[in-house]
Amino acid sequence: MALPEFGYVLPNSWGVPHLDDVVALAVRAEQQGAAALWVSHHVLHVGFVGERLGELPYHDPLVTLAVVAGATTRARLGTSVLVVPYLHPMPTAKTVATIDHLSRGRVVLGVGVGNLRVEHDAIGQVAFEQRGRYTDEFLDVVRLLWTPGRHDYHGRFFEFADVAAYPGPFRSEGIPLVVGGRSEGAYRRVARYGAAWHGLGLEPDAVAPVRDGLRAALAEQGRDEVPIQLRLHIDPADGDADSWAERFEAYAAAGVDEVLLAPQTTDLAEHWRWLERLRPLMERCAR
Repeated sequence: MALPEFGYVLPNSWGVPHLDDVVALAVRAEQQGAAALWVSHHVLHVGFVGERLGELPYHDPLVTLAVVAGATTRARLGTSVLVVPYLHPMPTAKTVATIDHLSRGRVVLGVGVGNLRVEHDAIGQVAFEQRGRYTDEFLDVVRLLWTPGRHDYHGRFFEFADVAAYPGPFRSEGIPLVVGGRSEGAYRRVARYGAAWHGLGLEPDAVAPVRDGLRAALAEQGRDEVPIQLRLHIDPADGDADSWAERFEAYAAAGVDEVLLAPQTTDLAEHWRWLERLRPLMERCAR
């Protein structure tokens, strides 16, 4: 059985002082066989972000991806995930499409509604209770702006006429949208917009109920199954490649297509050591 693809969540969110060091980790992970490089998204140092980082930096995800795009050549570049209610779709569509061109079509846009209310309320883009509907309209607008021609849109949050934006995606098939979340609304969002489902922290035996929920939502849209991506927050000391290979096999048996590993540490040297220990697994996943 083939192992899931190996994704590495870069520590743009872990207080690494210099972005160049995050980029260097991305380059090394790609060289070792990582299929995808992912970045995280928060804006403010509040809640658990402030508790974790103090005054250490949390680098912007799209700026980080742009720099990584120029330093790498093969790995997909993804957001895990953009918290949509913090953003406006028009500048976001422009920025993401520009990065997609810089990377020659390697961008994957992961999106979610977010749940850190203290940050959400401070940003104040939309009422917390309306963030799901806002996200749906956001994705409608982004997809329109990534389509050639001039467009009209009439929604609750966005209304415009005779609008166009270029560049669109680098590839004719567009930029894949992957959707996070485990609610029924999230599953419906996957069915309507998603090229994949993007989950967090599930053990292999917890994947089946997600697949059932996704199947039901996809069937309502007349769609077949979509790939499953799963992000795991891990201790960087957990770096035994053979042990991880067994866990990847269990995820493969559960139907997971990509496993994203996110070492939870502010220690840059720990990231380098962890990458080296996991090299055999990356190479095996890349075959």
